[in-house]
Amino acid sequence: METMNEKLTAEQNLNLIRKTIEESRLEITRGMWRGLLLWGLSVTVIALVVGHLWQNTSMGPRANGFWGLLGLVAIVDNLVNKNRPRLPQTFVSKTILQVWSSFGITASCIGFILGVFMGFCQNLIIDTSSCVALGANAYIPITAIIIMSMGVAGMITGKVLASKAITICSFITGTVGSVLALFLIGPMEMVVLAAASLVGLVVPGIIIKLREA
Repeated sequence: METMNEKLTAEQNLNLIRKTIEESRLEITRGMWRGLLLWGLSVTVIALVVGHLWQNTSMGPRANGFWGLLGLVAIVDNLVNKNRPRLPQTFVSKTILQVWSSFGITASCIGFILGVFMGFCQNLIIDTSSCVALGANAYIPITAIIIMSMGVAGMITGKVLASKAITICSFITGTVGSVLALFLIGPMEMVVLAAASLVGLVVPGIIIKLREA
């Protein structure tokens, strides 16, 4: 009898854990559309502005400095949502936060390091498509790497949240977007990045919002 009670209690605990995780997934997914739309549209707009300035002004690849505006977006978003009730931290929410934090830190470090090289190394010419260093050609597909990383982060998020919309859109973004960025170099990379942001972030956000309605 005691063994049966212990077994029942263990099963109840497992069911409770499953229920808690599922509720956490649903809650995070429901509120996620705001962040997807905000960052998706921000990246899209900045990418198109950078691409235009790169193509049509004397700034050239130095127009990529405008990516620093994403930091301003983050500050404004934090101030606007400062008083909004926050969801309790769960394994699911912590995992998603760590995934996107890792992506953001990696992308920022790539941009910062190459920005330092561009500003201080006289014998090194760098843009977001390729570089020529000390007479040796070295191709650095930075945009393709960032798009692929964004796709991987999105797919992990989709799997954790059991969201097919996020998973499929992120897969398309990571595969198709990164390949296109390898062929359409220079200012056109920004067009590819804008499209990748629309598919990987904005479209899933719209799908999630429509499902809530």
